Amino acid sequence: MTIRDTYPIPRIDDTLDSLQEAKFISTLDLRSGYWQVEMDKNSREKTAFVTHKGLYEFNVMPFGLTNAPATFQRLMDVVLAGLKWQCCLVYIDDVVIYSPTFEQHLVDLEKVFQALKEANLTLKASKCQFCRQEMHYLGHVVTSKGIKPDPNLIKSVIEFPQPKKIKDIQSFLGLTGYYRRFIQN
Repeated sequence: MTIRDTYPIPRIDDTLDSLQEAKFISTLDLRSGYWQVEMDKNSREKTAFVTHKGLYEFNVMPFGLTNAPATFQRLMDVVLAGLKWQCCLVYIDDVVIYSPTFEQHLVDLEKVFQALKEANLTLKASKCQFCRQEMHYLGHVVTSKGIKPDPNLIKSVIEFPQPKKIKDIQSFLGLTGYYRRFIQN
């Protein structure tokens, strides 16, 4: 039986609030983030699976484990401890660097790169975005003028089919509730 790790994942609202004053933003995506975390030798057997070629177990943390998000968030919080909420935010394997000026942004990027390098964590360059003044992040558009809903998700709300079952209504409420911060009264 797995004992659930209750390590907190940051609230998206708190993360977005910290980006309100950002003039320059970069996002970093870790290359197969979970796979960069080595499994404890005593835990590997718990990931065992059988194929027609034999019995295998993971040496690195696979996606889908109950505690994988909490484990990875904890790792990233430790790796970027001195930088979080100062110039960067971490939401599991997504790192955002934010700065008030371009010059400061270059300094902040260097600090984050150095911390990731020291932890032997690698990035997927094709999914990283650098020195932007507008960026899509966690279902929102972040700009130097503020935060707004992602137009693609608004389109999903507008085009949502008429609910036929309770589960459809629950899905719709979940989708619309995600943007409650933008709805007055």
